[in-house]
Amino acid sequence: MSTDVVNILTMAKVIQTAVAPVFLITGIAATLGVLSNRLARVTDRARTLERKLKVSTDDELNHSLTTELRALLKRARCIHIAFSLSVLSATLVSAVVMLLFMANIQSINLGTAIAVCFMIAMLLLILAFISLLAEVFLATRSMRRGMIFADVDVGE
Repeated sequence: MSTDVVNILTMAKVIQTAVAPVFLITGIAATLGVLSNRLARVTDRARTLERKLKVSTDDELNHSLTTELRALLKRARCIHIAFSLSVLSATLVSAVVMLLFMANIQSINLGTAIAVCFMIAMLLLILAFISLLAEVFLATRSMRRGMIFADVDVGE
């Protein structure tokens, strides 16, 4: 077999190896879409409350609006953290793909670097999901406290 054929077959194996991380990037992109939508909803709600706060003269209503705005700020922080960690994870997964090709083209052993990048990417993704979970907990806690559905009796 000629060296050109061997190189093509080797490159094909590298491409096959790179497919899994590329699918992971697609999954992270879907997560970023979810996070963007959640942040947009929190931002829209905060803007609505800020407008109400500016025109209201009722102290009790202002206190309630301020409390809900603080809860929304906490939620936005969690989403921001999850978004940042997800982007960093996707960046490291992209680096894994790049390192796979570099290792093949340069014929150097980058196995340790690839493994470390992938493990850190997974850790960042885990932390992003934990941050998203924290945001969901904050959202449901706000509902339970009556900030969103004040006139609904859920009967805890």
